Amino acid sequence: MIRAFDEHRIRSVRWLDGQWAFAADPDDQGIRQEWYKRFPATEDKIYVPGCWNNDIGRYDYEGPAWYRTTFYLNEQQHIRLIFHAVLGYAEVYLDGERLGDHYGGFTPFEYVLADREAGLHELIVRCDNTHTRQTIPLDRVDWFHYGGIIRPVELQTLPDVYIERLTVTYRLQGRQAEVQCSVRLSSLAKEPREVPLCLMADDRPFHNETVALPGGSVAEININQLWDGVRLWQVGQAELYTITASTGEDDRSDRIGFRSIGTEGGRICINGQPVYLQGVNRHEEHPEWGFAFPPKLMKKDIDIIEHLGCNTIRGSHYPMSPYWLDLLDERGIVYWSEIPMWGFPKDVLADPVVIGRGYRMIEELIDRDLHHPCVVFWSVHNEIDTNTREGYEITKTYVDLVRSKDTSRLVTCATHRPLTDLTLGLLDVIGLNVYYGWYNGKVEEFDAFLPKFHAYAASVGAGDKPVLMTEFGGAGIFGDVGWEEDRMFSEDYQAKIHAKALASFRADPKIAGTYIWQFADIRSDTPRFRDRARGFNNKGIVNEYRKPKQAYRVIRDMYRSAIAREGEDGAQQE
Repeated sequence: MIRAFDEHRIRSVRWLDGQWAFAADPDDQGIRQEWYKRFPATEDKIYVPGCWNNDIGRYDYEGPAWYRTTFYLNEQQHIRLIFHAVLGYAEVYLDGERLGDHYGGFTPFEYVLADREAGLHELIVRCDNTHTRQTIPLDRVDWFHYGGIIRPVELQTLPDVYIERLTVTYRLQGRQAEVQCSVRLSSLAKEPREVPLCLMADDRPFHNETVALPGGSVAEININQLWDGVRLWQVGQAELYTITASTGEDDRSDRIGFRSIGTEGGRICINGQPVYLQGVNRHEEHPEWGFAFPPKLMKKDIDIIEHLGCNTIRGSHYPMSPYWLDLLDERGIVYWSEIPMWGFPKDVLADPVVIGRGYRMIEELIDRDLHHPCVVFWSVHNEIDTNTREGYEITKTYVDLVRSKDTSRLVTCATHRPLTDLTLGLLDVIGLNVYYGWYNGKVEEFDAFLPKFHAYAASVGAGDKPVLMTEFGGAGIFGDVGWEEDRMFSEDYQAKIHAKALASFRADPKIAGTYIWQFADIRSDTPRFRDRARGFNNKGIVNEYRKPKQAYRVIRDMYRSAIAREGEDGAQQE
């Protein structure tokens, strides 16, 4: 399952999940020996979707590996193969023919193939999770370098004329929406075709026409309409519309929500109303599943996070499953989305290969998630050298790209250079990663730090921008409790850091929201981060199996109390 709703009712869809043949390739000999034509004899099997590092004997493996499966076509057909995520570089072969490759481990890629013969077909994938100074993420990151086909592989059967793309955008004024629908039809037929095109909102037609396509052509159909009285997607109160394009022989559906996003008075505004954001950072990782995170566990995570009193989640630090975003859409939870560009120094930021890879990742991220109403922030990177010319230039390139593709959301990044960052003026919203009480100083130093930052932001022309505390906190080993509240790595000290930090942030009228670092303990890259006890980043307020630490209950009380106060203030104003 990759979505929380049916994307197709007419189009035939098959999942190629399950047991695939597997062969690690530590000497990188598979290409030379043409494994894509003659897969090596092996009894080794691996489950797709999954991470090979969760299997016994493969915990530390980083490098190339090969997957093989077969599928059967009853007749000659047009097919569409979709790989929803493969870490991190993938090459795909069908019946010995190289279809192409893809770089980037968290966004989908696909191949449309016309007139494939009936019978048995062999699908082979080479993937490589090797990390270097040119990869995104880098060779040194504070999470685990998993490898594998981490999200489902989908096989679709297409008619001669199929719906290649459905895009819905809008401009909102109050409850009136100027809706723009774009449908791309693609013909795989050799002869001209006519197809009836119907567009529906929640199964109610709002446009019908007949489209003629010459053989092998593409048609772009654009429809503009005014919709009155639309239901608004609100924080905590989701209203969603299912938009469907159908030709009778094919269909495609997606969900949207109508809401406006802006900033005013240093606050994030949804539908013109300021919202104080209370959130956590979440990695989509589990010690038993790695990045191949099951839907049931996604629901459990979101239940725990809502119970905490959150109205927002930061996706740290890579595109998460579309199913996860669907759940956020349904719950009315604000989402911060970003690419896995973390910790890049200035010399790497000037590398054209790195710049190009990040550019394509942003394009693919926005293309995939454009319709999700939960996505309020596009973040272009996290904790890079934004105090350098190289950091400024890459940030400007990426911010310009985001705004060329989507002007309806806020562009941001998270910086750990708060008093020397050169990029603040480029952003709509500023994210600050500051760890007083853990990596430096005492947690009480936030009170002196915040006025210094606001003065610096004003000096570089960014004093009016909303400021979010996107990372803060400290580690606590689950079960390590005692009488010493200042003993590092204890649950007691972790809870103290969060309590004092949150109090400081709430007292500052220029802070628009907070994101606890982090939701759950995650497996870390221990050879490169030798200070991570147990091999985990232990800053989670629940442990890796989602058991709460003291900090969870402290934060829950503070977040829920703030919600109650805001509710009382709203009632008094009414």
